[in-house]
Amino acid sequence: SDHIGRLALLLSDKCEADEYQSCILWIYFGVIRCWSVHIKENLENLLRGYHVGMQTGNIADAMINTCVFLFNSFVCGKNLVELKKELDLFGGKMVESKHIGFHHLVRLTDLMITNLLISNDSPSLFAGENTEVKILLEQATKDKNTFTICHVYILAYIEAYIFGEYELAANMIERRLEVEKTVSTRSHYFGMIDFYDGLVFLAM
Repeated sequence: SDHIGRLALLLSDKCEADEYQSCILWIYFGVIRCWSVHIKENLENLLRGYHVGMQTGNIADAMINTCVFLFNSFVCGKNLVELKKELDLFGGKMVESKHIGFHHLVRLTDLMITNLLISNDSPSLFAGENTEVKILLEQATKDKNTFTICHVYILAYIEAYIFGEYELAANMIERRLEVEKTVSTRSHYFGMIDFYDGLVFLAM
C-alpha cells in the first residue's frame, strides 16, 4: 500500500494531475503512511491536501483532509487550545461549503475538546447528557451512518476514561462493538482504539 501510494503521488506530480492530488494525499498520508511513520509527520501533507482541494475545486476531498488532520492531531497529542482554534476554523469552512456530514464529525471532536478545556471536574459529554451529542447520534442512527456512530462512541469512551468514568467508558466500548458487528471493517486509528480498550479494561 505504501509503495502504491508513493507511485500515485509521483504520477500525479509528473502528469500535473492536480485534481487527483487532494484525494491521494488524504488516503496516503491519512490512512496508509500513518502505520509506518509517526502520525505527526503526516499532518503537514494533510493540510496540503486541504489547500490543493480548495484550489482545484475538489471541496469534498479538501474537507476529508481536514477531518483526518484534526482527529489525527488529537491522537498525536496536539495542544488542545491550538487544536480548538483549528476545529473552529475548519468547522466553519465545512458549514460554509455545506459539507454538513464532515462538520458533524468535526463538531463531535470540538465538543469533547471544549469539555476537556473547561474543567477537569465537569462531567463527560455522555454522563452530562449533552443535547447536541444526542442529536448528532440520533441523526447518524437514522441515516445508518455506522462510521459516525462509532466515532461518537470512540470519543465518548476516551473522554469518559480521562474523566475517570470507567463504567461509562466500558458501556461505550460495548456499544461500539455492537455497531462494528454490522460492518466489514472496524476503526483502528493506528492502534489508539486498542490502547484505550486496554486501559478501560484494566481500570474496571
